[in-house]
Amino acid sequence: MNPLGHAFRLGMLIASILSQGGFHGEANAAAGNLKDPRNHWAFRAPVRTPIPEVKNKSWPRTPLDNFILARLERENLRPSIEADRITLLRRLSLDLIGLPPAIAEVDAFVADPRPDAYEKEVERLLKSPHYGERWGRHWLDAARYADSDGFEKDKSRQVWFYRDYVINSFNQDLPYDQFIIEQLAGDLLPNARQDQIVATGFLRNSMVNEEGAIDPEQFRMEAMFDRMDAIGKGILGITIQCAQCHTHKFDPLTQEEYYRMFAFINNDHEAQRIVYTPDEQMKVANLTRQMQEIESDLQHRSSDWEARLAKWEESVRNDQPDWQAVAIEHVGENDQRYYDQKDLSKLAAGYAPTKMTSTWRTTNSLPVIGAFRLDLLNDPNLPCNGPGRSFRGTCALTEFKVEVADASNPTNKIQVKIVSATADYANPEREL
Repeated sequence: MNPLGHAFRLGMLIASILSQGGFHGEANAAAGNLKDPRNHWAFRAPVRTPIPEVKNKSWPRTPLDNFILARLERENLRPSIEADRITLLRRLSLDLIGLPPAIAEVDAFVADPRPDAYEKEVERLLKSPHYGERWGRHWLDAARYADSDGFEKDKSRQVWFYRDYVINSFNQDLPYDQFIIEQLAGDLLPNARQDQIVATGFLRNSMVNEEGAIDPEQFRMEAMFDRMDAIGKGILGITIQCAQCHTHKFDPLTQEEYYRMFAFINNDHEAQRIVYTPDEQMKVANLTRQMQEIESDLQHRSSDWEARLAKWEESVRNDQPDWQAVAIEHVGENDQRYYDQKDLSKLAAGYAPTKMTSTWRTTNSLPVIGAFRLDLLNDPNLPCNGPGRSFRGTCALTEFKVEVADASNPTNKIQVKIVSATADYANPEREL
């Protein structure tokens, strides 16, 4: 399938909803003789209104002025006097960038005799980085942007990359269709850039509940409905929550169409993406280059490295313990949630406390158990793909205890003495 398939199919679905053919008014009319939603004023194409005639022919400078003056004349009112240049620039600056003009900018505009001086001020302000900051705020509101998770924990979350994406999109005059495609499916674009991946943060701005007793799947669904609401209001320009429960007789979106759209955005992982600032990207590139140079040098000085590696692998092939995966069951309070995986591993979900003790139980019929192995696995649903749940995808194990008991007499427990322990990797020690 084309990597753009999801984006295009979702776009086509949205387009079909917006088009006349996407409305279900005919079915409603046939079933209940109801009004056709296509005739509702909100879904009818706008019609250009004739420019009204005015008595004072010299006052209007643009066709829009005719509408203003026509109403004033109807009320027997006169237009206000023309604003002076200082007031005009102040209004323009506050409107386009949200900031008053500097004294030097005012002086330059007042002293500019050119007939297109105002137009040049408009262009200057549109090129200001503050333009995206001023007008991007409206889209950030529609996208539910926030710097914390909300709910009881209300943890801080570092999602300003998405905020900057919106600001830069406005400043770069990114076409609206591309702006929407990147936010709905930027990660599916061919050779997606980091900013296009960041754009999909539009779908991840929902509140996050990580209280100990919550069901993570329930609040994942809450987030899914919130995303649908954002797509409806921010992109389609309509409220679509009604279709979550039923097909409304006057709305253009059926319940079936709602869940068709829901299925597209529900078919994905809930992971935290890794992104880098320009300085960090440069550092990553330099480190990658250094590692490649070291590897190339080692391979050059040891031309038989492949044969030596294969020989070593063969030498250790049969000297490993006979590991057997066992099904384990979480014991204790349900403050932490674990989900069973097909390979008998457990996927942890929900709030990750700084320090915790987790107890597990298993029953088996193995004749002898000589060692234990704990594997930490990566998963796309964990922050930075895991294997931990910190915002960096890391975790730390400080202690591992084992107790054994006879299945027929579980009260008689014995503490197992661990003779030795090794680790493939150890985090640098620091205070938690």
